[in-house]
Amino acid sequence: MDAAYPPPVERGDTVAVIAPSHAAPRGALSRGVERLRSLDLDVELFDTATRTTEWLRANPEARAQDVHRAFEREDVRGVIAAFGGNCQLQMLPHLDPETLRENPTRFFGASDNTHLHLFLDSLGLVSFYGAQLFPDLVADPRMHPATREWVKRALRETPFGVLSPAGEWTDEYYDIESDLPRTWFESEGWRWHAPAGRTVTAPVVGGCLAMLESQLLTDTPYFTRETCEGRILAVETSGETPTPALIERFFTALGERGILEACEALVVGKPETPGDDERERYRRRQRRTIAATVSEYADLPIVFDLDFGHPGPDLPLPMGAPMTVDAPTRAIRFAQSR
Repeated sequence: MDAAYPPPVERGDTVAVIAPSHAAPRGALSRGVERLRSLDLDVELFDTATRTTEWLRANPEARAQDVHRAFEREDVRGVIAAFGGNCQLQMLPHLDPETLRENPTRFFGASDNTHLHLFLDSLGLVSFYGAQLFPDLVADPRMHPATREWVKRALRETPFGVLSPAGEWTDEYYDIESDLPRTWFESEGWRWHAPAGRTVTAPVVGGCLAMLESQLLTDTPYFTRETCEGRILAVETSGETPTPALIERFFTALGERGILEACEALVVGKPETPGDDERERYRRRQRRTIAATVSEYADLPIVFDLDFGHPGPDLPLPMGAPMTVDAPTRAIRFAQSR
């Protein structure tokens, strides 16, 4: 199924903030509304956005209903997740595919929102992995210029266009209570592991490693060999900073299920790390582990250190959209949806 970009979110349009998983930290909602308004958007907090995590965990059907309401509202052009979490999988059985398919709306979220991205992907709708309220939009005393520019493109552009690495990055946790600036590090750009040296154009599928693992464990129909056939797999890791052994097990499971063989390429987001002296060592070990494990099953072009995922700045990656990974010229771009 060819995916389609939902209509763009223009200046003056209304976006809905919902909580399909956990509640955002205290103070994040008010700042998030401020930041969205600075992008010339009207903002409406839907019911789940104001609820506690305890209430949200106990009411997966209500979370699904809020998703339906946000997509159905004719005046709502974008839907923003307040936060990630660890319980969105509970919501999937309560989602109505026809409601979402008949009301295409741009959705933004990351981490636990991987599950909703995969659900929308199954309906042929492009969604954006990133630009959720916390931490992506509210982190730091001022929104990072690259985040602001990429979020504006994700809201308004079709297709997203050419990607380029940010000049700096951080994986430090943002504490909204102290509101202290994070330390930023000079970016070395993307790292290419491209034994095939070829150019690939295919739709993107994937998300957070921990949530993709949950999909495999529960045997849902949204992340399988069939849904990954002819796709570019996008994977990023969370603040759980998985060990090399865990990462090896995950990619081995993908290989044994035929998913790696079915894919055309792999792109990997910059990882969160243990920090300080372990930062570079952790990143090197993760790259080596992924490249070595994948090579046992498939000869895929791999691009490491894209700016999507948990670290900043935040690139809202268009999931489901056709992306070109051009190994010979070291370029990545999103073409017009087919």
